[in-house]
Amino acid sequence: MVSSTELAGTDWGYDFLEIGGLGQDAKLGRPGLKNYAARTRPLFDSIVKEWSPKLHTQWLLRQYLALKLVMAASIQIGSADHAYEQNIQMAVPYLSYYAMFNAMRANLLTSPRTQWGKKTLAMGHDRAREDYAKELTFLLSEKEVAAQSKLAVEAKHGRELMSYRFPASGAPGPGGFYVYRDAAEKFSRFAAELALFNSFCLYGAVERRFGDMGQPNDFKADLDWLSEGWEHRLKGQRGEQDAIYPDDQDLYQLARLAQRVTKPVPFPWLVGEGGIEDFFGSFVSHVDDEDAFNPDEHWDRLVDLP
Repeated sequence: MVSSTELAGTDWGYDFLEIGGLGQDAKLGRPGLKNYAARTRPLFDSIVKEWSPKLHTQWLLRQYLALKLVMAASIQIGSADHAYEQNIQMAVPYLSYYAMFNAMRANLLTSPRTQWGKKTLAMGHDRAREDYAKELTFLLSEKEVAAQSKLAVEAKHGRELMSYRFPASGAPGPGGFYVYRDAAEKFSRFAAELALFNSFCLYGAVERRFGDMGQPNDFKADLDWLSEGWEHRLKGQRGEQDAIYPDDQDLYQLARLAQRVTKPVPFPWLVGEGGIEDFFGSFVSHVDDEDAFNPDEHWDRLVDLP
């Protein structure tokens, strides 16, 4: 039986919990992972055929941002659990939905079908859900895609109800309105795994194009082109200038990647164990409380990280 990573065109080993067993099912109308790979790999081959320092920089940034979104979603899923256990009910629907939303965004950033432009990082909720559903049509049946989209809409409604309307009955059930925490986690893991599968496909395309030699030294990222990864821009309202929040840690990580990484690697291995530890460590509690939320317990909630 061909492994999932072999379908992606690489010999890296990885066990996918959600997407690994998705074979073609004519009765259900499910195309399966093999079909998804067949529709995705040629697009990456076309991109890599025109590989250049600028394309290398773009995809390095996309992979870095996808990794951060997956890590953030992992923390949000863990935070939703903690909020439920500590009876912080209002936070549970919010955290559950945003984990799903950020996992979808990670998937779209790694997809060759997502065009890179000024609005890519500012992708809104409806567009993310609709574009993600289009990605799923190459993998799942029409009924399965509709179920995923419905879950995303219901989770968003739960977030909105507990952000704007505050029903007097509170947030019923373990996950707030409509969406249980385990369903949100499963949805997020599925999207994150598909993002990782895309990352393997890109790696395989580069490997086929350049061989298994050392890293090609002529492809180094331009740190100025990576600035969208460390200068966090929030759109200004009513003619106001955009607000820009530079982050020293993002700058440090991207500067290291610009110097060190000259061809793509699957995103969990992009910044190394130290970079992942630094990200999760930035959310460690500053209060000496044995019941405080510990982000380090949630590294592998969605994908396996080094």
